[in-house]
Amino acid sequence: MNLKILLLTIVAVAAAAQTPVESRPEIGPKLKQNAEALRQYSYKRRTQITIDGQPRATRVDLVRYINGQEETVPLEAPERPSGQGRGGGLRGRMIQKKKEEMKEDVARLTSLLHRYMSPGSDSMRAALEKAAISRTGPEPDADIQLTAKGVVDPSDSMTLTWSVARKRPEKIAIHAKLDGKPVDLAVNFAALPEGPFYAAHTVVSAPKHDLVVNIDTFDYERGEAGR
Repeated sequence: MNLKILLLTIVAVAAAAQTPVESRPEIGPKLKQNAEALRQYSYKRRTQITIDGQPRATRVDLVRYINGQEETVPLEAPERPSGQGRGGGLRGRMIQKKKEEMKEDVARLTSLLHRYMSPGSDSMRAALEKAAISRTGPEPDADIQLTAKGVVDPSDSMTLTWSVARKRPEKIAIHAKLDGKPVDLAVNFAALPEGPFYAAHTVVSAPKHDLVVNIDTFDYERGEAGR
């Protein structure tokens, strides 16, 4: 899941809201510098799917950029869900049906989330330009929250928490719907020692579908593999 383009759009609006007008032209170059810096890294991404509270599939991939294009290399084969053998009969058919339903739910959920990550979304930009800005406390370095509604659908909402002290995003929370049922996306950010920030942990939750997807990125390495 690629949040970099979405992040650039959100953070630009958030930073503009707390920055004097004369400083706004500097925002774009700073954000572009962060995105370009991350392209110099390779990293590992672990994706785990949980259904009905039980882990069903886990995979680890190596993600890197080759000639500016993202490349994903599987490092671990998806784990076989416990108890899913090749048995036939009613149990085998039930297991296969559940497996197909899981694939369909994950695919549709991913499609929904891609709508929020679309780099050219006019609705996203329009919603964020009208976003409400607030602070989490009275201190000068208190975090800033940017809240937008109706980003893709009239009933959805998105909240970005921006750290004034660290000068980077802390987290993003999106509340949306799939088939009229709630879907939540939560992203927590971290920063590398050299400075660039990245989406460290993402949780996609669809309670009515009994589906949770956890995505972690780690082991960032700078060098040839990340170019």
